Amino acid sequence: MKEINSEFYYDKFRKACNQYYKFNDNSFELFKDITFIKEVKKSQVLQDTYSQAKYIYFIVKGILRTYYLNEKGNIYTKNIFSENYFSASKVSLLTKKDSYLNIDALEDSILIYIDFEKYRQLINKYIEFKEFYINYMEKNWVIVKEKNEISLVLDDAQKRYENFIKANPNIENRIALHHIANHLGITPTQLSRIRKKIKSHK
Repeated sequence: MKEINSEFYYDKFRKACNQYYKFNDNSFELFKDITFIKEVKKSQVLQDTYSQAKYIYFIVKGILRTYYLNEKGNIYTKNIFSENYFSASKVSLLTKKDSYLNIDALEDSILIYIDFEKYRQLINKYIEFKEFYINYMEKNWVIVKEKNEISLVLDDAQKRYENFIKANPNIENRIALHHIANHLGITPTQLSRIRKKIKSHK
């Protein structure tokens, strides 16, 4: 991989981190030291339910899906993440047990892998990494998670779709619509009707 690309990818990574904590150059170099960049192909499985999670994935380019696969083979798409988001099997990382989530790529993607155990060592050693971790958790594991849970109960399917597209612009033109329908808890037919209704009102 060309060095110039690495610099570009890490620049995107740093800008995303700045939403939660602005690392100085030395601290960011420590962060970079526990990561590596990898290109993954569409449909490649990054995490399965037969192994313990080891990494947090930062999406430089592409789309990742986290999903449950039950005993009957039915899939429930928990999250779909695109550029500048972090994805991981959080429970597995924290408990050090096999993941109950699968993670795969819905597009050819470029990811920055963050070694979680080494990341925890940085948290224990440096206050800035602890601040980053707390700020990230508060925003994404508490505030955003609660809003999403409330939306699932109170908002109708159209509103949930509109919120999803707002958070992930143009994603409906990048991945199969059945993935979006599955994530929203509706059928592809229902999603098609919603999309037609929205278009007719524009």
